[in-house]
Amino acid sequence: MLKFIRGKGQQPSAERQRLQKELFGYRKTAQHGFPHKPSALAYDPVSRLMAIGTQTGAIKVFGQPGVEFYGQHTLVNNSAAELNVQLLEWVYGTGRVLSLTAANQLILWEPAGTTLVPIKTLPFDGKLKKVSSLCCSLNKDLVWIGTEGGNIYQFDLKSFSVREPVIYHDVVLEQVPPSYKLNPGAIESIRQLPNALNKLLIAYNRGLCVLWDLETSAVERAFIAPGHGQSVGLYVNSTGSEFNWYHADGSYATWSITSGEPPKNVNYVPYGPDPCKSINRLYQGKRGNNDVIVFSGGMPRSAYGDHNCVSVHGSDGKKVCLDFTSKVIDFFVTYKKENSEAVQVLIVLLEEELCAYDLTDPQVSAIKAPYLHSVHASAVTCNYLASQVSQSVYERILRAGDEQDIEYSSIDWPIMGGVLPEEPALSDESEEAVKEYEILLTGHEDGSVKFWDCTGVVLKPIYNFKTASVFGHENQDDFPADTSAEQVDESEPPFRKAGLFDPYSDDPRLAVKKIALCPETGQLIVGGTAGQIVIADFEGDAVERNALKFSSMNLVSDRDGFVWKGHDQLNVRAQLLEEDAQPVGEHGVNITGVLQVLPPASITCLALQAHWGVVSGGTAHGLVLFDFKNFVPVFHRCTLNPNDLTGAGEQLSRRKSFKKSLRESFRKLRKGRSTRNNPSNQVPTTLEARPVERQIEARSTDDGMGSMVRCLLFAKTYITNVNITSPTLWSATNASTVSVFLLHLPPTQTAATAQPSVSGSSTPQLPRRISAQLAKEIQLKHRAPVVGISIFDQTGSPVDQFGSGVNGVPPHRLLIASEEQFKVFSLPQLKPINKYKLTANEGARIRRIHFGSFSCRVPHELLQSLQGSSPTKSTRSHDAGDANTSLASAAGAGELYREMALICLTNMGDIMVLSVPELKRQLNVAAVRREDINGISSLCFTNAGEALYMMSSSELQRLALATSKVVQPMGGVEVEPLQNEELEATLQSNEDEDSDKEGETNEGAASTGAAVSEAPVPKERAKTLELTIDSNGPILTNGIGSGNSPNRANETITSSIGDITVDSVRDHLNTTTTTLCSTTTEETVGRLSVLSTQTNQTHTSVNMKDIPDFNIPNLMDLAPKSNTTETSTSSVVIKSVITSISHEKTNGESEPVTTKTTTHEESQF
Repeated sequence: MLKFIRGKGQQPSAERQRLQKELFGYRKTAQHGFPHKPSALAYDPVSRLMAIGTQTGAIKVFGQPGVEFYGQHTLVNNSAAELNVQLLEWVYGTGRVLSLTAANQLILWEPAGTTLVPIKTLPFDGKLKKVSSLCCSLNKDLVWIGTEGGNIYQFDLKSFSVREPVIYHDVVLEQVPPSYKLNPGAIESIRQLPNALNKLLIAYNRGLCVLWDLETSAVERAFIAPGHGQSVGLYVNSTGSEFNWYHADGSYATWSITSGEPPKNVNYVPYGPDPCKSINRLYQGKRGNNDVIVFSGGMPRSAYGDHNCVSVHGSDGKKVCLDFTSKVIDFFVTYKKENSEAVQVLIVLLEEELCAYDLTDPQVSAIKAPYLHSVHASAVTCNYLASQVSQSVYERILRAGDEQDIEYSSIDWPIMGGVLPEEPALSDESEEAVKEYEILLTGHEDGSVKFWDCTGVVLKPIYNFKTASVFGHENQDDFPADTSAEQVDESEPPFRKAGLFDPYSDDPRLAVKKIALCPETGQLIVGGTAGQIVIADFEGDAVERNALKFSSMNLVSDRDGFVWKGHDQLNVRAQLLEEDAQPVGEHGVNITGVLQVLPPASITCLALQAHWGVVSGGTAHGLVLFDFKNFVPVFHRCTLNPNDLTGAGEQLSRRKSFKKSLRESFRKLRKGRSTRNNPSNQVPTTLEARPVERQIEARSTDDGMGSMVRCLLFAKTYITNVNITSPTLWSATNASTVSVFLLHLPPTQTAATAQPSVSGSSTPQLPRRISAQLAKEIQLKHRAPVVGISIFDQTGSPVDQFGSGVNGVPPHRLLIASEEQFKVFSLPQLKPINKYKLTANEGARIRRIHFGSFSCRVPHELLQSLQGSSPTKSTRSHDAGDANTSLASAAGAGELYREMALICLTNMGDIMVLSVPELKRQLNVAAVRREDINGISSLCFTNAGEALYMMSSSELQRLALATSKVVQPMGGVEVEPLQNEELEATLQSNEDEDSDKEGETNEGAASTGAAVSEAPVPKERAKTLELTIDSNGPILTNGIGSGNSPNRANETITSSIGDITVDSVRDHLNTTTTTLCSTTTEETVGRLSVLSTQTNQTHTSVNMKDIPDFNIPNLMDLAPKSNTTETSTSSVVIKSVITSISHEKTNGESEPVTTKTTTHEESQF
């Protein structure tokens, strides 16, 4: 009872709560990789920006590396068509982009901070029919909208309404030659002449093209395609003197604008004479004095109709047909100058990747794009994040990667729009001088490991390590030389394999399951599906390279009854193992050897200690310890139950306990919550049950689930006595058995600097072998699978992150995290100190744990008061460690305070931050959707409190949990103001009327009326943005579609400045609830200044008379506006920004949800 009262009564002090807000803060930051299911592409040659739209409603804009903007369409009528982006059109040079969705909605987007905000929406009603094409005027004031019905509407961007005159197809038909008697069909393409802005070139579907004069509203000239071939589109050259017209039968022709006569080669089919597929897009330009035509599609229908191709044909006879492995969505060509014909770069958007090619080179060589890399070129099978990689190791990896990039063109990347803020100068502190890197390693199905530099906003591929070349048959035939630069086929079309996306793997056993990289030495260990462990290093040419070595270790050699029924092991190529064989590996990388674990089951965990020269691997049958410097096995241990080699009994008993668990759960629910805390009612087997998804029927029966080794850890800690640290290996299994092995290292290998001789079999080396013995074993009573082991010192820093020779501050403590609870033990006594039952309390299971470093600047007085109340915390602020020297601290006066904390991910997608060793919860956020199993299983943490996970098969989402380390796009784009003076005057006069009737909505407004009522929004948003920038407010979170995600509870609230607090604002508004959760349309809030969110079930109306205390001139400018259709927007500024935007719920309910966001000036996010 005392324990219960004491446990409930200890609330954190006010100082601690203030510190929590300064240290911990959750936000989604950057997105890496390639957008999922892209559907539209647009390029702005004036601003040099590229936009990509997807079927899931995302819009991503890219400029120079580091300039990125994300936007997200939202559901209004709960129709998926509202998300599917079909067309994108830039308003050239303004930074704004128009999107057309499959639901026939036109939306204008504008960059605000680092996010794209939808500032105006125009839903089309039935009479306008389906939109088929868009063309934005070069004067930036109009958009011409072509429809399936054949009419063209002029859309005014300033008033966001359709204006007269409409170009009707029957008016056009009256003025074309009488020989053309068809209904012209849909508008396929509209182009404004660059040399005569008052003239439009319009292509209709059924072989008609007209030159339309906007001033006289008449057809100046008509062009009729012979045979009335179905049109697809137009390309007008930069001088406006001629145009290319391309068709659905695979033909194209170059017409002169000044003459209506058809050209001589009007039916030219580049891949004829057989029937060909449609040409979908075409560009023309010049390479030197030769003409170049670039087009997609046009393949002979019967022979090559299934190929996805983009062809580059030069008038000098040089032809290349780039044959891609995924569907071509769209492409564009950049030119050297804005109005020149000289082609520069071809950029192709495919379904699974983005490819770029150098058109100035007749060979059309590939370009390595700086971003949008396809992470899943081969399916990703595992993720590993190497945190705080040293500069020397990073440079060695970079050098090895440069060798792989030799065949790429060196032409400059053309998409260089936007501006990046200047890099802040490094402070004089010595600790800032050490540059450390975050490297993400992705293991793939084809046996390759890709290294990605994820230190900054841009995810850069720096090296591709391939293991497949080590394994295979006697001959080398199945690994042909790279022929990508040569033509594959002598016949027409001149195919060339293009793109990196290759989803097919020759052998599923090659798939990479686990990776370990030493951030200080560059030692790399890769574990695969068939029990193979490949050992490599980035020493390069620095050390003497020897032929490949091979060793195997059998875990079940002493078990006579064991029969392995799974796949065979992979065979290392025999010629690689010969005495005089060449060393394996590429320039800068050396594959030293392969260790085969038998039976060849998948590697389930890896641990590496490069300073000791040892690696340990675990499978479903046990674990092995291997000395890779001398290349000799140290020991192996089988974890199978000797009485039950099939593992069937294990699974049966699990099913029994699952039933028992259900019974117990219902009993507990009946008795009520209070009995849960009564120890007498605790049944040991209550939480033993496996989750149902664990019993995979396809698994072979001899893979005993309980015997699987789940985690391994090397640590130098106190295991024999309190005074001396010993090298140890810790292992834990699915059945909650934790084993401690004491390692005896030869003296030379204990020091990190020693490099023992590699000749492991020579006589003098024999007495110097590493040995190991079982020291202690722990069996946890609840027998849940152990997901992580960590040993930390008094400051909370993990011992395994320290450099060689550093033991940290004694005493050491051991943390064992099972799926159901955390438990802290003392060392060396192994007495339980503390535990945190997650499953019993919250029903979630632990998936992954990591230690992160959190820091902030705190005033000296706060530090003093903390030192008085909590000595361990104050120690932490000074001694927290060598492992965390690279953290940039928040600006502002005060001392740098550091704290280590435990971060954990649950199977519900929640991330928790717990203090150590108290295990008190500091932060709890819903980070990943609970349905997203791939996202949860792929999430990995950095040492600085960041996380990365796969948000789709090709994209990575980055999260920040610390306020001190936030990596997000900081670039910006200059946005031209939208309104003209008349409109602004109108808005000013309307503001007084609107403030009187702020809560009212006019139900019966037409769509044009809606457009007018929405007009004030950009002005307000522009002012809000200005204010945010001027006050150095927090950088905003990028918009991500969260769908109908669960409540994001417990987000940190930032306190406001001076006397104005969140509470005082709540008192003024009077209607706000205190529920802290972000709405389903988190991204549409635009992140204008989002730090904390509060939802409200009613429209929030702020009355100016209620807020007499604030003398702020901008307050009246931002008077609330109400919207007559879907959204009503109201903005108010209090000291910094308090914005409140109301949305309809995405699940189709009619009740509006108002999201209220509060920011202040000093929070350093």
